[in-house]
Amino acid sequence: MRTSVGGTIATIWKDRDLPNAWGRADIHGRKVDAGFTKIIYRGRESDGSILVEQVDIDLKSNASTLTRPPVIYTRTQPAVASSRESGKVYGSSRTVSIASPSEQSAVALPSAAQFSVPKQRSLTLPTGQTVEFIAAERHELIFRIVEAGM
Repeated sequence: MRTSVGGTIATIWKDRDLPNAWGRADIHGRKVDAGFTKIIYRGRESDGSILVEQVDIDLKSNASTLTRPPVIYTRTQPAVASSRESGKVYGSSRTVSIASPSEQSAVALPSAAQFSVPKQRSLTLPTGQTVEFIAAERHELIFRIVEAGM
């Protein structure tokens, strides 16, 4: 892959379990956005080391199973329909409604750090993947991302 100075090498999206009333994970497996980490190419130093900036955005949210109810509610109840031609008809009706989320808020907590990666070295991401730097030019970086264990 290629990126220019100021370009993104990798973005790692973070999430966490949607907590229930007791602080445990939601039984439906729902998640809450917890922010992201972005790795940005900032150039090359004279000794050939690669300048990298890591920007972390952590989101703190009040979202829970109490503020984010299930999306669809279904209710079945007895129903009677009548018409002039056929008289009364008995059966059931089903109501489907979509829940609107209660008021939720999220606060972004940004942080950033700049560092250099020595020539002929790689960078390990929080996901366990490795960024291998193939060529670092003045205005462009050529790299590849390798899965853990490969």
